[in-house]
Amino acid sequence: MKRRIFLGLAPIFLLILAMGAYAVFLFAKLGTQVDVVLRENYRSVIAAQKMKESAESMDSALNIFLLGEEERGRKIYEESLPKFEEGLETEMGNITLPGEGTLANTISSLHDNYSQQTALFWKLSDPKAQKEMYFQNLLPMFTKIKNTAQAIISLNQDNIVTADRDARDLSARSTRYMIFASVTGIVAAILFAGRLQRSILQPIETLTMVSRELGDGKLDQAIPVASRDELGELAESFNKMAAKLRAYRQVTSDQILQARHMTELTFSAFPDPIIALTPQGVINFTNPAALSLLHKIGSTGSLPTEIQKEAENILKGGQDYLPIGFEKCVVLRVDDKEVFLLPRVIGVRDELGTVFGAAVILQDITRLRLLNEVKSNLVSTVSHELKTPLTSVRMGLHLLLEERIGTLNPKQTELLLAAREDSERLLGMINNMLDLAKLESGESQQSQETMNAGTLVQCLSGELEELAETHGCKLTLGIENGLPGVRADVEQLSHVFTNLVSNAVKHSRYGQSVEVAARRQDGMVRFSVTDQGGGIPKELQTKVFERFFRIDGDASSGAGLGLAIAKEIVIAHGGVIGLKSKPSEGSTFYFDLPALQNLPGITREKSA
Repeated sequence: MKRRIFLGLAPIFLLILAMGAYAVFLFAKLGTQVDVVLRENYRSVIAAQKMKESAESMDSALNIFLLGEEERGRKIYEESLPKFEEGLETEMGNITLPGEGTLANTISSLHDNYSQQTALFWKLSDPKAQKEMYFQNLLPMFTKIKNTAQAIISLNQDNIVTADRDARDLSARSTRYMIFASVTGIVAAILFAGRLQRSILQPIETLTMVSRELGDGKLDQAIPVASRDELGELAESFNKMAAKLRAYRQVTSDQILQARHMTELTFSAFPDPIIALTPQGVINFTNPAALSLLHKIGSTGSLPTEIQKEAENILKGGQDYLPIGFEKCVVLRVDDKEVFLLPRVIGVRDELGTVFGAAVILQDITRLRLLNEVKSNLVSTVSHELKTPLTSVRMGLHLLLEERIGTLNPKQTELLLAAREDSERLLGMINNMLDLAKLESGESQQSQETMNAGTLVQCLSGELEELAETHGCKLTLGIENGLPGVRADVEQLSHVFTNLVSNAVKHSRYGQSVEVAARRQDGMVRFSVTDQGGGIPKELQTKVFERFFRIDGDASSGAGLGLAIAKEIVIAHGGVIGLKSKPSEGSTFYFDLPALQNLPGITREKSA
């Protein structure tokens, strides 16, 4: 391949080299001619012109002398004579043309004779004799000297013109030669380039075409090996690669078929319906449980509407839909019975995170929901049954402590006070359990108010500040300007804020600050409570909102129901609650509520 490229480009290199050598020769020749013209002929012209002008000055000096200005005439003659001789000396040393030497010798002979006659002219004292000598001898010699100098000038000027014409002819010939050579070189370059292009690009085009066919899955392609150069080696390597790909595809196809078969068998064994969707949302796989379910609800070609919306969102690049609460379940009528399904929609993504499908898992939680209702009813019933006797116990303790029945000694008073404190705590726990049961069952009535989010925090700030001061802490507010409105049950949200601030001050040291903030958060309003306490370990952060959960070593009183109740209240408002915490860096409990337009006033609205 290297030799082929070199042989293809060698003629072009040789042509460029030849043209460069000819251009150097031409420039040298033109330079020589110009040097001759400027250095020799022009020098002779200047010398002859100087002799001509000096001779005229000497002749004028003689005329001035004859006119009576002898002193001035002699001075002009003496000044002009050296110039003439200088020009004559220059010309005698720069004879380059045929006939130029004869003319120069003639001027030299005439000048010698003219000088001798002029010397005799100066010695004559008779003006008449001087005039006669001037007109008969000196003037004719001056005329010959002048004409001969003009002949030298014409001779050199004619040679300059001839040299210029020769240079122009040489330039024109050279231009024609260069144009011819350039055209010849371009034609040769095109021919060689076309040949080189065919010899190199044709195998590459064949390789490109076969590669495209290979990319389309046609692995039975092969490239003919037409040479033993680099392109031939590339063709051999490509053919070997195609052969390996054919073998690999055969093995891979068998493995894929086996894996697909095993996957279908595995999914078929699942009791829960499993549905796979294409990127366009079309069902392309269902296990037997899903097929039976879709057939029973009469929706064999598509998902139920509630699930279809979540699937479309995930196929567009949204987050996986993984609900865990009973409130997110979908109720379907199957065999004249209500079936409660908890849908989970998971996007199927490649290494770059691009979604190319989705999997829908419908978990049947009918029995779990029934058990949850039984549990809630049991808790509610037990709490009601406990509340009545506990009220009687509290009344008895109250009467005993008032000593209406009899006087108590100090030990009896101490025991009764402890019993009353425990009964109050037990009553609070029972009330919390009843509230939680009502919230979970949806029986709790809400008095919703549409109000500005900042106004909501301001309304509760006095109560929260008093709570913080009771524990020796300082409450600060961080309310963003221009917050939108929210729909909220002020009494229930007061319970949420009170619980969060109470937990914050319990885990803060004396004098520390607790911040209550309200800010915008992605179309929601985020309310948060931040403390400077010891923080919550990461492994426990997912459990703090569970019922009856308490962190080991936590000395604060309570049954672990406060955050669970706060969570249910927030969910009932259509919001979410969460936690951000790092050990030794404090904790931030927050809940987000849907944002409405910014309303300064309050509109009350009763809703179940």
